[in-house]
Amino acid sequence: MSLLVRRNRADALKLGDMKSLIVALSLLSSTFHHGWEDFRTERPLYLSGTVTQVRWGNPHPEVRVRVAAPARLPSGLAERSIPAELEQLGGRDVLRRTQAFDGREEEVVLILAPVERLTAWGMTDRVREGERVEAVGYVHREHAEEFRPELLVRQDGQAVRQRSVPLPQSPPPVSPGGPAEQPAGQGATTAAAGSGQSPVVLPWLIGGALLIGGGTVALTLRARRTGGKAS
Repeated sequence: MSLLVRRNRADALKLGDMKSLIVALSLLSSTFHHGWEDFRTERPLYLSGTVTQVRWGNPHPEVRVRVAAPARLPSGLAERSIPAELEQLGGRDVLRRTQAFDGREEEVVLILAPVERLTAWGMTDRVREGERVEAVGYVHREHAEEFRPELLVRQDGQAVRQRSVPLPQSPPPVSPGGPAEQPAGQGATTAAAGSGQSPVVLPWLIGGALLIGGGTVALTLRARRTGGKAS
């Protein structure tokens, strides 16, 4: 085998490893971007509407919904039957605190749980365009069009949980006449400053370092194997 062919194969292997690393970093970015701490979990909201577009896949299916306006809380929302697992995670208290969606967005994108979890939680088929859905969840702190539900109610009445972990700790809602509400995300920033760490930047640094380190090791081992075969 000529030296040129061996070099081309080695370059192709390195390119494949780099592509895998880029994909992994993209998935990591999406995971942190859609973490519960990125949403206003201190203020649960209810909305309903018609599905206009669906992107079904990992890391999170995205369902675009044309919101029915004006939004109104349905009668008996707090007493509705919900999955037992969500009940154990405080879902009932969330329903009691839920308010009607008051956002200015005519359409929102529901960020659902990963496909594998939806299947395990009894959602055997994907959401379809034209389907009418209800959701209780939270608006993103920086992107008002993104909405992460913890409960999704489908057109046939099936209630599917979207949360498997406790909600992040958040400051209590500001009472009427109290101090002005902080801008979105400012509370998290203040808390991070007090502890000397950032809740968003720190995971990024750790995850990025691990992925880059793993990619470097993989490239080194692959190069050694290629060099051994060439010799």
